[in-house]
Amino acid sequence: MKADHWLKWSPTGPKDGDLAFVPGNPGTTSRLFTVAELEYERDVALPRRLMRLAEERGMLTEFGERGPEQNRISTTRLLSVENSYKGLKGRYEALLDKSFFAAKVTAEQAFRAQIDVDPAKHATYGGAWDAIAAAKEAERKIQKRYAMLEGSGSAGAEGFSSTLFGHARTLVRAADELAKPNEQRLREYADSKLPALKQRLFSSAPIYDELEIQTLTFSLSKLRQDLGPDDPLIKKVFGKSAPRELAMAAVSGSQLKDLANRKRLFEGGKAAVDASDDAMIKLARLVDPDARAIRKQYEDEIESVLKKNGELIGRANFEIHGTRTYPDATFTPRLSYGQVKGFSADGIAVTPLTRMAGLFDRATGQDPFALPASWLKARASLDLSTPMNFSTTNDIIGGNSGSPVVDREGRVSGLIFDGNIYSLGGDYSFDSSVNRAVAVHSAALLEALDKVYRATRIVDEIRPKSAGPPRH
Repeated sequence: MKADHWLKWSPTGPKDGDLAFVPGNPGTTSRLFTVAELEYERDVALPRRLMRLAEERGMLTEFGERGPEQNRISTTRLLSVENSYKGLKGRYEALLDKSFFAAKVTAEQAFRAQIDVDPAKHATYGGAWDAIAAAKEAERKIQKRYAMLEGSGSAGAEGFSSTLFGHARTLVRAADELAKPNEQRLREYADSKLPALKQRLFSSAPIYDELEIQTLTFSLSKLRQDLGPDDPLIKKVFGKSAPRELAMAAVSGSQLKDLANRKRLFEGGKAAVDASDDAMIKLARLVDPDARAIRKQYEDEIESVLKKNGELIGRANFEIHGTRTYPDATFTPRLSYGQVKGFSADGIAVTPLTRMAGLFDRATGQDPFALPASWLKARASLDLSTPMNFSTTNDIIGGNSGSPVVDREGRVSGLIFDGNIYSLGGDYSFDSSVNRAVAVHSAALLEALDKVYRATRIVDEIRPKSAGPPRH
Protein backbone atom coordinates (compact mmCIF):
# COMPACT_ATOMS: atom_id res chain seq x y z
CA MET A 1 0.00 0.00 0.00
CA LYS A 2 1.30 3.46 -0.90
CA ALA A 3 0.25 6.43 1.23
CA ASP A 4 0.52 9.92 -0.24
CA HIS A 5 0.44 11.65 3.14
CA TRP A 6 2.12 10.32 6.26
CA LEU A 7 4.10 11.46 9.28
CA LYS A 8 7.79 10.77 9.47
CA TRP A 9 9.18 9.08 12.58
CA SER A 10 11.49 10.72 15.09
CA PRO A 11 13.99 8.07 16.20
CA THR A 12 15.44 10.34 18.88
CA GLY A 13 12.12 11.56 20.25
CA PRO A 14 11.56 14.65 22.41
CA LYS A 15 13.57 16.18 25.21
CA ASP A 16 12.51 18.40 28.12
CA GLY A 17 11.01 21.66 26.84
CA ASP A 18 10.36 20.52 23.27
CA LEU A 19 7.24 21.72 21.46
CA ALA A 20 4.55 19.03 21.15
CA PHE A 21 1.39 18.84 19.06
CA VAL A 22 -1.34 16.24 19.61
CA PRO A 23 -3.93 15.74 16.85
CA GLY A 24 -6.88 13.58 17.82
CA ASN A 25 -10.54 13.27 18.71
CA PRO A 26 -11.00 14.12 22.40
CA GLY A 27 -14.24 12.63 23.69
CA THR A 28 -16.28 14.80 26.03
CA THR A 29 -15.57 17.48 28.61
CA SER A 30 -17.85 19.40 30.97
CA ARG A 31 -16.03 22.70 31.24
CA LEU A 32 -19.12 24.74 30.43
CA PHE A 33 -21.12 23.04 33.19
CA THR A 34 -22.93 25.53 35.37
CA VAL A 35 -22.34 25.65 39.12
CA ALA A 36 -25.69 23.88 39.59
CA GLU A 37 -24.51 21.03 37.37
CA LEU A 38 -21.19 20.80 39.18
CA GLU A 39 -22.97 20.75 42.55
CA TYR A 40 -25.12 17.87 41.33
CA GLU A 41 -22.02 15.99 40.20
CA ARG A 42 -20.26 16.64 43.52
CA ASP A 43 -23.19 15.97 45.85
CA VAL A 44 -25.23 13.32 44.05
CA ALA A 45 -23.97 11.69 40.87
CA LEU A 46 -20.32 11.03 41.68
CA PRO A 47 -20.76 9.84 45.30
CA ARG A 48 -23.48 7.44 44.17
CA ARG A 49 -21.47 6.11 41.23
CA LEU A 50 -18.29 5.72 43.28
CA MET A 51 -20.11 3.82 46.01
CA ARG A 52 -21.61 1.51 43.42
CA LEU A 53 -18.26 0.88 41.73
CA ALA A 54 -16.52 0.25 45.06
CA GLU A 55 -19.11 -2.36 45.99
CA GLU A 56 -18.95 -3.91 42.53
CA ARG A 57 -15.16 -4.09 42.76
CA GLY A 58 -15.43 -5.94 46.06
CA MET A 59 -18.00 -8.33 44.62
CA LEU A 60 -15.85 -9.13 41.57
CA THR A 61 -12.68 -9.46 43.64
CA GLU A 62 -14.36 -12.00 45.90
CA PHE A 63 -15.70 -13.86 42.86
CA GLY A 64 -12.25 -13.99 41.24
CA GLU A 65 -10.72 -15.44 44.40
CA ARG A 66 -12.95 -18.52 44.19
CA GLY A 67 -10.65 -20.16 41.66
CA PRO A 68 -8.55 -19.74 38.49
CA GLU A 69 -11.54 -19.99 36.15
CA GLN A 70 -13.56 -17.44 38.10
CA ASN A 71 -10.54 -15.13 38.07
CA ARG A 72 -10.15 -15.54 34.31
CA ILE A 73 -13.75 -14.80 33.38
CA SER A 74 -14.11 -11.80 35.70
CA THR A 75 -10.75 -10.04 35.20
CA THR A 76 -11.77 -7.92 32.21
CA ARG A 77 -14.85 -6.65 34.00
CA LEU A 78 -12.91 -5.98 37.20
CA LEU A 79 -10.31 -3.95 35.29
CA SER A 80 -13.08 -1.91 33.68
CA VAL A 81 -14.65 -1.21 37.07
CA GLU A 82 -11.31 -0.20 38.57
CA ASN A 83 -10.54 2.09 35.63
CA SER A 84 -13.93 3.78 35.97
CA TYR A 85 -13.45 4.17 39.70
CA LYS A 86 -10.04 5.79 39.26
CA GLY A 87 -11.34 8.25 36.68
CA LEU A 88 -14.46 9.26 38.60
CA LYS A 89 -12.55 9.52 41.87
CA GLY A 90 -10.21 12.05 40.26
CA ARG A 91 -13.15 14.10 39.04
CA TYR A 92 -14.79 13.93 42.46
CA GLU A 93 -11.63 15.06 44.24
CA ALA A 94 -11.34 18.01 41.86
CA LEU A 95 -14.86 19.14 42.77
CA LEU A 96 -14.12 18.72 46.48
CA ASP A 97 -11.15 21.08 46.16
CA LYS A 98 -12.48 24.32 47.64
CA SER A 99 -10.23 26.60 45.61
CA PHE A 100 -11.09 24.72 42.39
CA PHE A 101 -14.82 25.02 43.04
CA ALA A 102 -14.58 28.64 44.20
CA ALA A 103 -12.88 29.50 40.91
CA LYS A 104 -15.80 27.93 39.04
CA VAL A 105 -18.30 29.97 41.08
CA THR A 106 -16.36 33.20 40.49
CA ALA A 107 -16.07 32.52 36.76
CA GLU A 108 -19.81 31.90 36.44
CA GLN A 109 -20.66 35.07 38.36
CA ALA A 110 -18.39 37.12 36.12
CA PHE A 111 -19.80 35.48 32.98
CA ARG A 112 -23.40 36.13 34.02
CA ALA A 113 -22.57 39.73 34.90
CA GLN A 114 -21.28 40.26 31.35
CA ILE A 115 -24.55 38.85 30.01
CA ASP A 116 -26.77 40.88 32.33
CA VAL A 117 -25.32 44.30 31.42
CA ASP A 118 -26.47 43.82 27.82
CA PRO A 119 -30.31 43.82 27.60
CA ALA A 120 -30.34 41.84 24.36
CA LYS A 121 -27.96 39.18 25.66
CA HIS A 122 -29.82 39.02 28.96
CA ALA A 123 -33.12 38.45 27.15
CA THR A 124 -31.63 35.65 25.07
CA TYR A 125 -29.33 33.94 27.55
CA GLY A 126 -30.06 35.23 31.03
CA GLY A 127 -32.52 32.53 32.05
CA ALA A 128 -30.36 29.57 31.01
CA TRP A 129 -28.60 29.12 34.36
CA ASP A 130 -31.81 29.14 36.41
CA ALA A 131 -33.48 26.71 34.00
CA ILE A 132 -30.57 24.29 34.37
CA ALA A 133 -30.62 24.66 38.16
CA ALA A 134 -34.32 23.77 38.22
CA ALA A 135 -33.74 20.74 35.99
CA LYS A 136 -30.92 19.45 38.20
CA GLU A 137 -33.12 19.86 41.26
CA ALA A 138 -35.78 17.78 39.52
CA GLU A 139 -33.17 15.18 38.61
CA ARG A 140 -32.30 14.67 42.27
CA LYS A 141 -35.84 13.34 42.83
CA ILE A 142 -35.77 10.69 40.10
CA GLN A 143 -32.07 9.85 39.71
CA LYS A 144 -32.17 6.55 41.62
CA ARG A 145 -35.11 5.16 39.68
CA TYR A 146 -33.71 6.35 36.37
CA ALA A 147 -30.28 4.85 37.04
CA MET A 148 -31.70 1.54 38.24
CA LEU A 149 -34.32 0.95 35.54
CA GLU A 150 -32.90 2.72 32.49
CA GLY A 151 -29.45 4.19 32.99
CA SER A 152 -27.41 5.85 30.30
CA GLY A 153 -24.39 5.10 28.18
CA SER A 154 -22.76 1.68 28.02
CA ALA A 155 -23.54 0.87 31.66
CA GLY A 156 -27.27 0.54 31.03
CA ALA A 157 -29.75 -0.21 33.79
CA GLU A 158 -27.85 -0.52 37.07
CA GLY A 159 -30.54 -2.77 38.53
CA PHE A 160 -30.02 -5.46 35.88
CA SER A 161 -26.27 -5.89 35.47
CA SER A 162 -26.22 -8.79 33.04
CA THR A 163 -25.14 -9.31 29.44
CA LEU A 164 -28.11 -11.61 28.93
CA PHE A 165 -30.52 -8.98 30.26
CA GLY A 166 -28.94 -6.41 27.93
CA HIS A 167 -29.57 -8.71 24.97
CA ALA A 168 -33.13 -9.37 26.17
CA ARG A 169 -33.91 -5.65 26.49
CA THR A 170 -32.50 -5.00 23.03
CA LEU A 171 -34.71 -7.72 21.53
CA VAL A 172 -37.84 -6.61 23.40
CA ARG A 173 -37.39 -2.98 22.43
CA ALA A 174 -36.29 -3.69 18.86
CA ALA A 175 -39.51 -5.64 18.36
CA ASP A 176 -41.49 -2.50 19.23
CA GLU A 177 -39.22 0.24 17.94
CA LEU A 178 -38.37 -1.09 14.48
CA ALA A 179 -42.06 -1.17 13.57
CA LYS A 180 -42.20 2.63 14.03
CA PRO A 181 -41.12 5.34 11.57
CA ASN A 182 -37.43 6.09 12.03
CA GLU A 183 -38.00 9.54 13.55
CA GLN A 184 -40.32 8.15 16.25
CA ARG A 185 -37.98 5.48 17.61
CA LEU A 186 -35.81 5.55 20.71
CA ARG A 187 -32.54 7.04 19.53
CA GLU A 188 -30.51 3.82 19.79
CA TYR A 189 -32.90 2.10 17.35
CA ALA A 190 -32.62 4.73 14.61
CA ASP A 191 -31.48 3.40 11.24
CA SER A 192 -28.09 5.08 11.66
CA LYS A 193 -27.52 3.25 14.96
CA LEU A 194 -28.61 -0.23 13.86
CA PRO A 195 -25.19 -1.43 12.64
CA ALA A 196 -23.65 -0.77 16.08
CA LEU A 197 -26.68 -2.30 17.83
CA LYS A 198 -26.43 -5.46 15.73
CA GLN A 199 -22.70 -5.69 16.36
CA ARG A 200 -23.35 -5.79 20.11
CA LEU A 201 -26.36 -8.10 19.91
CA PHE A 202 -24.67 -10.55 17.55
CA SER A 203 -21.31 -10.59 19.30
CA SER A 204 -19.80 -14.07 19.58
CA ALA A 205 -18.09 -13.22 22.88
CA PRO A 206 -18.71 -15.99 25.43
CA ILE A 207 -21.25 -15.49 28.21
CA TYR A 208 -20.58 -17.29 31.49
CA ASP A 209 -23.55 -18.42 33.59
CA GLU A 210 -21.69 -18.23 36.89
CA LEU A 211 -20.58 -14.64 36.32
CA GLU A 212 -24.02 -13.66 35.01
CA ILE A 213 -25.67 -14.99 38.16
CA GLN A 214 -23.11 -13.20 40.34
CA THR A 215 -23.51 -9.77 38.72
CA LEU A 216 -27.27 -10.02 38.34
CA THR A 217 -27.67 -11.07 41.99
CA PHE A 218 -25.60 -8.08 43.07
CA SER A 219 -27.53 -5.61 40.94
CA LEU A 220 -30.95 -6.98 41.89
CA SER A 221 -30.01 -6.56 45.54
CA LYS A 222 -29.16 -2.91 44.83
CA LEU A 223 -32.39 -2.48 42.87
CA ARG A 224 -34.51 -3.62 45.80
CA GLN A 225 -32.41 -1.57 48.22
CA ASP A 226 -32.72 1.67 46.23
CA LEU A 227 -36.39 1.45 45.24
CA GLY A 228 -37.56 -0.20 48.44
CA PRO A 229 -39.41 -3.48 48.99
CA ASP A 230 -42.81 -1.76 48.86
CA ASP A 231 -42.33 -0.33 45.37
CA PRO A 232 -44.99 -1.86 43.07
CA LEU A 233 -42.41 -2.82 40.44
CA ILE A 234 -40.18 -4.48 43.03
CA LYS A 235 -43.13 -6.57 44.17
CA LYS A 236 -43.83 -7.59 40.56
CA VAL A 237 -40.20 -8.44 39.78
CA PHE A 238 -39.31 -10.29 42.96
CA GLY A 239 -42.54 -11.79 44.21
CA LYS A 240 -41.36 -14.01 47.05
CA SER A 241 -37.92 -14.62 45.49
CA ALA A 242 -34.58 -13.51 46.89
CA PRO A 243 -32.18 -11.72 44.50
CA ARG A 244 -29.97 -14.77 43.95
CA GLU A 245 -32.95 -17.05 43.45
CA LEU A 246 -34.37 -14.67 40.85
CA ALA A 247 -31.00 -14.31 39.11
CA MET A 248 -30.47 -18.08 38.91
CA ALA A 249 -33.94 -18.61 37.45
CA ALA A 250 -33.47 -15.86 34.85
CA VAL A 251 -30.04 -17.09 33.72
CA SER A 252 -30.79 -20.81 33.73
CA GLY A 253 -34.11 -20.21 31.97
CA SER A 254 -32.58 -18.21 29.13
CA GLN A 255 -31.37 -19.40 25.73
CA LEU A 256 -29.94 -16.02 24.75
CA LYS A 257 -26.37 -17.27 25.09
CA ASP A 258 -27.02 -18.95 21.75
CA LEU A 259 -26.13 -16.45 19.03
CA ALA A 260 -28.34 -18.23 16.50
CA ASN A 261 -31.29 -17.89 18.85
CA ARG A 262 -30.69 -14.14 19.26
CA LYS A 263 -30.57 -13.74 15.49
CA ARG A 264 -33.76 -15.75 15.08
CA LEU A 265 -35.62 -13.59 17.60
CA PHE A 266 -34.32 -10.34 16.12
CA GLU A 267 -35.17 -11.31 12.55
CA GLY A 268 -38.54 -12.73 13.64
CA GLY A 269 -39.57 -9.33 14.94
CA LYS A 270 -42.41 -8.67 17.33
CA ALA A 271 -44.23 -11.93 16.69
CA ALA A 272 -41.18 -14.01 17.59
CA VAL A 273 -40.28 -11.97 20.67
CA ASP A 274 -43.85 -11.88 21.97
CA ALA A 275 -44.11 -15.65 21.58
CA SER A 276 -40.84 -16.31 23.42
CA ASP A 277 -40.97 -17.91 26.86
CA ASP A 278 -37.29 -17.16 27.53
CA ALA A 279 -36.93 -16.21 31.21
CA MET A 280 -34.70 -13.21 30.52
CA ILE A 281 -37.02 -11.95 27.78
CA LYS A 282 -39.89 -12.18 30.25
CA LEU A 283 -37.93 -10.19 32.84
CA ALA A 284 -37.03 -7.49 30.31
CA ARG A 285 -40.65 -7.33 29.15
CA LEU A 286 -41.90 -7.05 32.74
CA VAL A 287 -39.79 -4.00 33.63
CA ASP A 288 -39.99 -2.25 30.25
CA PRO A 289 -43.12 -0.12 30.87
CA ASP A 290 -41.66 1.33 34.08
CA ALA A 291 -38.24 1.83 32.47
CA ARG A 292 -39.75 3.60 29.47
CA ALA A 293 -41.85 5.81 31.74
CA ILE A 294 -38.91 7.04 33.81
CA ARG A 295 -36.85 7.51 30.65
CA LYS A 296 -39.58 9.67 29.10
CA GLN A 297 -39.81 11.75 32.27
CA TYR A 298 -36.03 12.20 32.30
CA GLU A 299 -35.84 13.15 28.62
CA ASP A 300 -38.83 15.53 28.74
CA GLU A 301 -38.18 17.27 32.05
CA ILE A 302 -34.40 17.13 32.43
CA GLU A 303 -32.37 16.12 29.38
CA SER A 304 -34.17 18.43 26.95
CA VAL A 305 -33.86 21.37 29.36
CA LEU A 306 -30.14 20.76 29.90
CA LYS A 307 -29.50 20.41 26.17
CA LYS A 308 -31.42 23.53 25.15
CA ASN A 309 -29.97 25.78 27.84
CA GLY A 310 -26.49 24.28 27.61
CA GLU A 311 -26.46 25.25 23.94
CA LEU A 312 -27.53 28.78 24.88
CA ILE A 313 -24.64 29.06 27.35
CA GLY A 314 -22.26 27.75 24.69
CA ARG A 315 -23.43 30.42 22.26
CA ALA A 316 -23.16 33.09 24.95
CA ASN A 317 -19.65 31.92 25.78
CA PHE A 318 -18.62 32.36 22.15
CA GLU A 319 -20.23 35.80 21.92
CA ILE A 320 -18.44 36.99 25.05
CA HIS A 321 -15.09 35.21 24.79
CA GLY A 322 -14.80 34.44 21.09
CA THR A 323 -11.87 32.20 20.23
CA ARG A 324 -10.02 32.96 23.47
CA THR A 325 -11.54 29.77 24.89
CA TYR A 326 -12.28 26.59 22.99
CA PRO A 327 -15.57 24.69 23.20
CA ASP A 328 -16.12 21.46 25.11
CA ALA A 329 -14.79 18.31 23.46
CA THR A 330 -17.33 16.43 21.33
CA PHE A 331 -15.18 13.76 19.58
CA THR A 332 -14.54 16.22 16.74
CA PRO A 333 -10.94 16.60 15.49
CA ARG A 334 -8.77 18.92 17.59
CA LEU A 335 -5.11 19.92 17.54
CA SER A 336 -3.58 20.53 20.97
CA TYR A 337 -0.25 22.27 21.46
CA GLY A 338 2.04 22.10 24.49
CA GLN A 339 5.55 21.24 25.56
CA VAL A 340 7.40 18.37 27.17
CA LYS A 341 7.39 19.30 30.84
CA GLY A 342 7.42 17.73 34.30
CA PHE A 343 5.31 18.73 37.28
CA SER A 344 5.27 18.77 41.06
CA ALA A 345 3.41 16.04 42.97
CA ASP A 346 2.90 16.81 46.66
CA GLY A 347 5.98 19.02 46.63
CA ILE A 348 8.16 16.44 44.85
CA ALA A 349 9.48 17.31 41.40
CA VAL A 350 8.55 14.74 38.74
CA THR A 351 10.85 14.72 35.72
CA PRO A 352 9.20 14.72 32.29
CA LEU A 353 10.96 11.60 30.98
CA THR A 354 11.33 8.08 32.37
CA ARG A 355 13.75 5.36 31.27
CA MET A 356 13.19 1.77 30.25
CA ALA A 357 15.25 0.69 33.27
CA GLY A 358 12.50 2.02 35.51
CA LEU A 359 10.10 -0.52 34.05
CA PHE A 360 12.18 -3.36 35.46
CA ASP A 361 12.97 -1.52 38.70
CA ARG A 362 9.27 -1.30 39.48
CA ALA A 363 8.42 -4.86 38.41
CA THR A 364 7.58 -7.14 41.35
CA GLY A 365 6.38 -10.22 39.53
CA GLN A 366 2.93 -9.72 41.06
CA ASP A 367 -0.08 -7.78 39.82
CA PRO A 368 -0.30 -4.93 39.10
CA PHE A 369 3.48 -4.77 38.52
CA ALA A 370 3.98 -8.11 36.76
CA LEU A 371 5.84 -7.78 33.46
CA PRO A 372 4.95 -10.17 30.62
CA ALA A 373 7.38 -13.03 30.01
CA SER A 374 8.30 -11.53 26.62
CA TRP A 375 9.72 -8.43 28.33
CA LEU A 376 11.61 -10.41 30.95
CA LYS A 377 13.12 -12.59 28.24
CA ALA A 378 14.24 -9.55 26.22
CA ARG A 379 15.75 -7.64 29.16
CA ALA A 380 19.39 -8.48 28.41
CA SER A 381 19.12 -7.21 24.83
CA LEU A 382 17.31 -3.96 25.64
CA ASP A 383 19.06 -0.61 25.98
CA LEU A 384 17.68 0.25 29.42
CA SER A 385 18.73 3.89 29.07
CA THR A 386 16.14 4.33 26.30
CA PRO A 387 13.52 6.98 27.17
CA MET A 388 10.26 5.18 27.98
CA ASN A 389 7.45 7.65 28.71
CA PHE A 390 7.21 11.43 28.77
CA SER A 391 4.74 14.03 30.01
CA THR A 392 3.53 17.13 28.19
CA THR A 393 1.28 20.11 28.89
CA ASN A 394 -1.06 19.18 26.03
CA ASP A 395 -4.73 19.45 26.96
CA ILE A 396 -6.17 15.98 26.25
CA ILE A 397 -9.09 13.91 27.55
CA GLY A 398 -10.55 10.43 27.07
CA GLY A 399 -10.67 9.74 23.33
CA ASN A 400 -7.12 10.99 22.77
CA SER A 401 -5.58 7.61 23.60
CA GLY A 402 -3.64 6.47 20.54
CA SER A 403 -3.11 10.02 19.29
CA PRO A 404 0.39 10.73 17.98
CA VAL A 405 2.64 13.34 19.55
CA VAL A 406 4.15 15.39 16.72
CA ASP A 407 7.26 17.54 17.05
CA ARG A 408 7.99 20.93 15.46
CA GLU A 409 9.32 19.19 12.34
CA GLY A 410 6.11 17.22 11.82
CA ARG A 411 7.56 13.91 13.01
CA VAL A 412 5.95 11.35 15.33
CA SER A 413 7.79 11.64 18.65
CA GLY A 414 5.45 9.58 20.81
CA LEU A 415 2.04 8.01 21.31
CA ILE A 416 -0.51 9.29 23.85
CA PHE A 417 -1.89 6.60 26.16
CA ASP A 418 -3.08 8.41 29.29
CA GLY A 419 -2.90 11.46 31.50
CA ASN A 420 -1.36 11.81 34.94
CA ILE A 421 -3.50 11.55 38.07
CA TYR A 422 -4.05 15.32 38.10
CA SER A 423 -5.54 15.22 34.62
CA LEU A 424 -8.60 13.38 35.94
CA GLY A 425 -10.14 16.71 36.95
CA GLY A 426 -9.57 17.93 33.39
CA ASP A 427 -13.17 17.12 32.57
CA TYR A 428 -14.14 20.33 34.38
CA SER A 429 -11.09 22.56 33.97
CA PHE A 430 -7.50 22.47 32.73
CA ASP A 431 -4.77 23.30 35.26
CA SER A 432 -1.56 23.73 33.27
CA SER A 433 0.58 23.62 36.43
CA VAL A 434 -0.09 19.91 37.07
CA ASN A 435 -2.33 18.47 34.34
CA ARG A 436 -0.16 16.36 32.03
CA ALA A 437 -0.63 14.14 29.02
CA VAL A 438 1.49 10.97 29.11
CA ALA A 439 2.95 9.34 26.01
CA VAL A 440 5.21 6.45 25.06
CA HIS A 441 8.49 7.77 23.63
CA SER A 442 9.13 7.08 19.94
CA ALA A 443 12.53 5.57 20.79
CA ALA A 444 10.89 3.15 23.25
CA LEU A 445 8.36 2.11 20.63
CA LEU A 446 11.14 1.20 18.21
CA GLU A 447 13.21 -0.54 20.90
CA ALA A 448 10.24 -2.67 21.97
CA LEU A 449 9.10 -3.48 18.44
CA ASP A 450 12.63 -4.55 17.55
CA LYS A 451 13.78 -6.49 20.62
CA VAL A 452 10.63 -7.56 22.49
CA TYR A 453 8.10 -8.17 19.73
CA ARG A 454 10.60 -8.95 16.94
CA ALA A 455 8.49 -6.96 14.48
CA THR A 456 11.45 -6.47 12.14
CA ARG A 457 9.42 -5.61 9.05
CA ILE A 458 7.59 -2.80 10.86
CA VAL A 459 10.81 -1.47 12.39
CA ASP A 460 12.54 -1.45 8.99
CA GLU A 461 9.58 0.37 7.47
CA ILE A 462 9.39 3.20 10.01
CA ARG A 463 13.00 3.64 11.12
CA PRO A 464 14.65 6.46 9.16
CA LYS A 465 17.74 5.28 7.32
CA SER A 466 19.84 7.95 9.05
CA ALA A 467 18.51 7.23 12.52
CA GLY A 468 20.81 8.08 15.36
CA PRO A 469 20.69 6.99 18.98
CA PRO A 470 17.91 8.35 21.24
CA ARG A 471 18.58 11.59 23.09
CA HIS A 472 19.20 10.90 26.78
